[in-house]
Amino acid sequence: MTDRTGWQGLIDSDEEILWQGQPHSTIAWAKFFSPLTLMGAFFTGFSLFWMSAAASMTGGGRAPAAFQFFPLFGLPFFLVGLWMLGGRVIWDAFLRSRTYYTVTSRQVFIARNSLGKRTLESHNIRDIHRIVLQDGQPGSVLFNGVASGRGRNTGDRPGLWQIDDARHVYGILRQAQRTLRDQTK
Repeated sequence: MTDRTGWQGLIDSDEEILWQGQPHSTIAWAKFFSPLTLMGAFFTGFSLFWMSAAASMTGGGRAPAAFQFFPLFGLPFFLVGLWMLGGRVIWDAFLRSRTYYTVTSRQVFIARNSLGKRTLESHNIRDIHRIVLQDGQPGSVLFNGVASGRGRNTGDRPGLWQIDDARHVYGILRQAQRTLRDQTK
């Protein structure tokens, strides 16, 4: 693999790199329009109401010292509300900006370097039962029925999310699958 990901020496000498890329790291504004965002608005609003009401009851030093921290009980709900309101979408964009994809003649690598933690996920092309193209600009190439289970990249299943040349990469993966199947015959 190349120097920009820092994972040199992980592919076999007879394995060929067919494609490398990185997902778009822009914020996916469409993800804000979901029931989770509405729930986040409710959580955030209610927690702000709770904290302000609790602060007014304990304010001015009238309440015992033990109750002075009572407004802070709403803080976890406020943070969960902010996460549901939009933090999840911003975090997704942040993770994509630190994600790199490599397709070889045998494997698909999903490398991530974020917050000092480096992870590398690999999927053997032979074990991918179905490749799904989500056409668009950007598009995605997703894997259904991967033997290793669900992936830890953006979205709910493993794949190459939000890439420029999804249709081209889809063709590369299909050809790699055919080549690997022909080799085992």
